[in-house]
Amino acid sequence: MDKTLEAVHESMINGLGQLTDFFGFSPVMGHLYGALLMSPEPLSLDELEEIVGRSKASVSMNMRALERWGMVREVWVKGDRRKYYEAESDLWTVVRTIVESRERREVGVALAVLDENTRKLEEAKARLNEEERKLAEYYLARVKDVQAFFEFAAIAMELFLQRGGPPRLEEIVAAYDSTGREAEE
Repeated sequence: MDKTLEAVHESMINGLGQLTDFFGFSPVMGHLYGALLMSPEPLSLDELEEIVGRSKASVSMNMRALERWGMVREVWVKGDRRKYYEAESDLWTVVRTIVESRERREVGVALAVLDENTRKLEEAKARLNEEERKLAEYYLARVKDVQAFFEFAAIAMELFLQRGGPPRLEEIVAAYDSTGREAEE
């Protein structure tokens, strides 16, 4: 293979490994997704094992996770009984699936914890001395700040999920002036 093609292939695989690690997924998942994304043909588990340099058990386990996240799918290759996979190439679909199944749940859990902490602090105020009440008020203010952030995140995720696809470049450009600030209506 040409050195440039090989370098880009390796760079994409490694880059996606770093990206998945950043978002809390196994770097191996990113390497596998990258290998499939950069392959014009479906790849078998054996081929993936060779490309990413991991054991068959690791490759198999991570491929199951990628399937659950909708990042890859098993495909049938005529005349071969082995399992083959291809990547979901629509990154909008991948991100939507992850936001729907993981991020929405995590924000919901965070909001429930924050609601519970607010309730506990409000209930405790009556039995606290003056100094402790001041601290409880301080805590309440901080909890409410974090709560506002997560409520905004929940709304943003819902708007993101309602959108049929990524914004067009023209929409983004129209929303901002030449300085990068939001354009005035």
